Amino acid sequence: MPATFDDFGVRFLYPDNWQAVVDEVDGGNSVTLQLPSGGFCSILRDQTQDSNEQIVDQIRDAIIVDYNEVETELLKIEPFFDAGLALDLKFYYLDLLIISRTIVTRIAGQRFVIQLQAESRDFDANEPVFAAILKQLRECDL
Repeated sequence: MPATFDDFGVRFLYPDNWQAVVDEVDGGNSVTLQLPSGGFCSILRDQTQDSNEQIVDQIRDAIIVDYNEVETELLKIEPFFDAGLALDLKFYYLDLLIISRTIVTRIAGQRFVIQLQAESRDFDANEPVFAAILKQLRECDL
């Protein structure tokens, strides 16, 4: 039976073996879904004045500081949402290839930053679940 998240303007189903953690420090504007295998899906309602590019650059720069070499690939936003910015970052951690996908878009009139991250094989295995969550988020905007 899937679990349901319904807060700060978004509603979606997710696997019940994933743990949802709402960040109360951030005023309850974000949730992180932790995968049992160690990856995560983070959804943040962004209230800064930063541009989409600035947000993605800040995430990329933080990952570069921690992991040095990072491969960057700008993605087309259309498979995910109608407008916004999408970027894949790939880097190595303990000999494992990590994929971190960041999407900045508007949902229900508000800007959200969505980050999907996992070891490459785990990312590939969970990509259909990530896609289902993104589809539900997109439908929140209709």
